[in-house]
Amino acid sequence: MSQKGKPIDSPATEDPPYLQPGSIVEVNHEDNVCPRARYTAIIMERATSTNDKRYVVQFTNLYQDRNSGTKLSKEYNSVDIRPLPPPQPPRKFKMGDIVEAYFDDGWYEGKIDQVLDDDRYIFRTSSMFLLFGVNQLRLHRTWLNGNWVPPLDESELAVEDEDLTDRMMEIDSNQLEWETDSGSAETSTAGTGNILEESDQKTKEEEFSEGERVEVANIDEDGFNQAWLAATIVKPVENNRYIIRYETLRTGNDTGFLVKEMDSLHIRPPPPDIPVPHQFKMFDNVDALYKGGWWKGIITRVLPRGSRYKVHLDNNGKVMEFKHSDLRLHLDWIDRKWTKPSPGVHL
Repeated sequence: MSQKGKPIDSPATEDPPYLQPGSIVEVNHEDNVCPRARYTAIIMERATSTNDKRYVVQFTNLYQDRNSGTKLSKEYNSVDIRPLPPPQPPRKFKMGDIVEAYFDDGWYEGKIDQVLDDDRYIFRTSSMFLLFGVNQLRLHRTWLNGNWVPPLDESELAVEDEDLTDRMMEIDSNQLEWETDSGSAETSTAGTGNILEESDQKTKEEEFSEGERVEVANIDEDGFNQAWLAATIVKPVENNRYIIRYETLRTGNDTGFLVKEMDSLHIRPPPPDIPVPHQFKMFDNVDALYKGGWWKGIITRVLPRGSRYKVHLDNNGKVMEFKHSDLRLHLDWIDRKWTKPSPGVHL
């Protein structure tokens, strides 16, 4: 391969046109951070170290060393390489459509989980929910035996001169842009995933103490946690179970707060007091106070005044409006440590 990062000037081979040196392609690149995404790359040369059809590619947006500007080059089998899909015009999607979303410099496969207004969609991939505009989405297609499946329709063939893919590459995936109702642009930066240590973390043997304030899971009939509700430990019972008293749920005859026995697996300490931002941003992972409990969600819109927000609640699929005082930053309780979630909302 050329030391200047250019494809070697070699004669054409028997390979198809998209595998010739200098061709722009998409490569199925997987690692521990990115489970499955396709990234744009350039064919540099056919690998000579094996008899298999393998090729050296250089990515256009992935770096070996970002500080020096050295772009990542790797060797791939031909089955992981496909032509650059032709540009696709914006289209209307419906719930359940299998699509690809441009995020973090690559195209991620997923499905439309919810259709919002203004051509915005909640996109679900693996264990994440993300919000995208229509120009950041395209219909998922497979390159099979030299053809696109499903095939391109006439409206898509008519826009081949307009390179929408290049337009997508100009989006800084770490700083997505949206418009508020007032028309001004805003930006949002993804979370860091840093771990917050519990300052007075208990050992496994200690568990919880009588009179201690906790949060308990609100488990639905299918066994899924809907929300976390404030409660107090009344007393421990055998087999790591506790009698708890809710602070927001009352008995049916409204004579007092509801008392219930719960397993320690569904009990956690309250999240640590961390500063709440003056204004939340798009894609912020939050807990929303709803029906007496804290429901996990993601900010889908910042309303004009900045003190109210549209929030997609994970566990019931609703998009609801909340005021600033009814939101807090979301933290996960994992292995007895408070952890900031990675980008997106993890189920």
